[in-house]
Formats: sequence, structure tokens, C-alpha cells
Amino acid sequence: MNPQTLDKIVNRLDTLDTAELRQVFLRMAADKGLLQDVFDTLRDGLVLFDREGKARMANRAAASIYGKPLRELLTMPFEELAGHTISWDELRGSGIAITRDIQVNYPEPRHYNFLMSPVADGEEYLLLVQDDTEKRTRNEENAEAEQMNLLSFMAGAVAHEIGNPLNSLGLNLQLLQRKLRRLPESDRAALEPLLESALGESRRLDTLLKNFLQSMRPTALKREEVQLNPLIQQVLDVLDPEIAARGVALHLELHDKLPVLNADGGSLFQVFYNLIRNAYQSIPGAEGGILIRTDFNDTDVRILISDTGTGISHEVMGNMYEPFRTTKKKGHGLGLLIVRRIIKDHGGTLGFASKEGVGTTVTITLPRADRVVRLLPN
Repeated sequence: MNPQTLDKIVNRLDTLDTAELRQVFLRMAADKGLLQDVFDTLRDGLVLFDREGKARMANRAAASIYGKPLRELLTMPFEELAGHTISWDELRGSGIAITRDIQVNYPEPRHYNFLMSPVADGEEYLLLVQDDTEKRTRNEENAEAEQMNLLSFMAGAVAHEIGNPLNSLGLNLQLLQRKLRRLPESDRAALEPLLESALGESRRLDTLLKNFLQSMRPTALKREEVQLNPLIQQVLDVLDPEIAARGVALHLELHDKLPVLNADGGSLFQVFYNLIRNAYQSIPGAEGGILIRTDFNDTDVRILISDTGTGISHEVMGNMYEPFRTTKKKGHGLGLLIVRRIIKDHGGTLGFASKEGVGTTVTITLPRADRVVRLLPN
């Protein structure tokens, strides 16, 4: 690398934001001449893995985050450095980019964001670990409160504009139903099914509107015993007409001994509704499929929703939780923001793995206990 170019990059490091830094070093990681002193200038942890999954380069920030000397850090297995979120066999040669949020509660509460991105034609991987605990503590509560207040205001206004004509429509349909009962049975036979269908759709729209308002308003969780598999089946029953119309194959692998959760069933309904709907809407033709799997271990319940859709680009994945940012022509960009807030309120985690043209896998973990201790390697 040209020394003058290197000097310019080093001098500008403190002025670049995280997104710009990621782009700079993802490009530089593909260059075999990447220099250790540039690595060490970064405040975020960086580890570069070769095609065998061995760490061949890391910076001082990574050593500080993992609490290991640099020489020892380079001998650690990929799975440990990735926080046990994925194995190298799953990642090797796949070309997918993965982002994970990990909450560490011991020895002190910390929050990390892991970004694993392919370099060198997908044969090598760059792991970026950002400790954004202080930033979140400083900004998250105020920013999220302002954001949700705005969204709640907008949701209330839209619901008012939709709710009034919807109520009027429902009342008029009920009046028609009463008058229809006075007609001869021969006249009612052809009209009653149409009227029942209209009433059913009106009630369904009213339910969806209430669920939307409930998800937008930052209220305390109403925890109760929730059976997860029947809840997912309820979501699928609501979405079945749309899934069937698209011809998308649906595969279920629901563990029959899934433990009961202490959770807000209404909020989780909204989570699965959004994620499953996103999954089948991402499939361009009728040849695709969706897999929904549930499983559990000693601490967590795990839900996987995988599709064979268009996938998510590396660029979009970096800002996928920003409101009003969406790749859908008719989308509002609020769905994932709502989903992330609900999962976080439950003490769970949300992760995405995606590759353009191949599909996306969403992984949700929900704690079986009130507090789950997660540890980075020590």
C-alpha cells in the first residue's frame, strides 16, 4: 500500500463513523498487504480469518474486548471468537454476511455487535466486534423514546382515519345482515355467504389494526404462560390465504416438547406475523419455500425462520433497523424496528444470516428464565 495513502487513512480515522470504517476495512481486508498498524488504530475489534477458519490477524482492540493477549487470541477457535453464534463449517465458502447482537452480563453488563463479512471471494472472513455499550447507554433511551412517540402518534392518527370508516362499514354490514334475514330463504341463499365473507374480512382488518396499534405503543409486557407452537400456528392460520395464493411451500419442524414461556403472547404474535410475512414476500416466484423450526436448550427457546427469497445485501444489512428504510415498494420500514424492540423487551436475541439470491434465515432466542448469563471466552 502506498505510504501516503496509509497516512491519509490514519489521519482520518477519528473523523469516520462506524459505517464508513467498516466499508474502508472491508475493502482493505481483501488486500493481502493489510497492515497491522492500521488495524491497531481502530477502536473496534477486528479479526481476519483465513480459508481454514484460523485467525491470522487481529488488532489490539480485539485483544482488549476478549481479555486475551494478542498471541493467545490468534490461537483461539473461530467458534469461540464468534461468540458461539455459528460454526466455521456452516460459514466456510457460503458467502453470507452475518450480524449478531450479543448481551454479556458477566463480569459486567456489556453489549456487542458482531459483523462477519466475506472477503477474498468468500474464502476468508472478517469479524468486526463493536462494543457499543456506552453509546447505547448514552443515546438509546432518549432516541428510542422520541422515535416511538413519533411512531405512536402517527399510528394513532392513521388508526383513527381507518378505524372510523371501518366501524361504519361493520355497522352497515350488520344492518344488511338483519334485513337479509327477513327475505325469503331462496333469496338469502346466494347473498348470505357473500355477506358473511365481508363481515369476516372486516373483523380481521379490525383485529390487525388493533395488533398494529398495540405493537407501536411502548407499553409494559403482559406476561403469561405462552405455548409457542400453537401461537405460531395461529399466525399461520391468519396468513394462510396469502401464502396459499403465492404457492409458497411451507415446512414446519416444531419441537413437540417445547417448554412454556413467560411472555406477552400478543406481542410475540406480532413478531412472527411480521417475520413470516417478510419471508414469503421475499420469494419472487412459486418455486420457493419457508422453513419454520422450534427447539430449545437448558436456557433458551430457539425459533428459526428460513426462506429461499431474494436475500439481503451486505449494505442493507448494516442499517436494516432504521425506521422508514425498506426495500419494499409498499413497505413502511417499521416492521423490523418493532420486532427488535419486542424481542429485546423479552430479554431475547434476534439474528439474521442472508445471501443475495439465496435467501435469509432469522434466528430468535427467548429466555426460559428471567435472566440468562452470556459469556465471551475467558
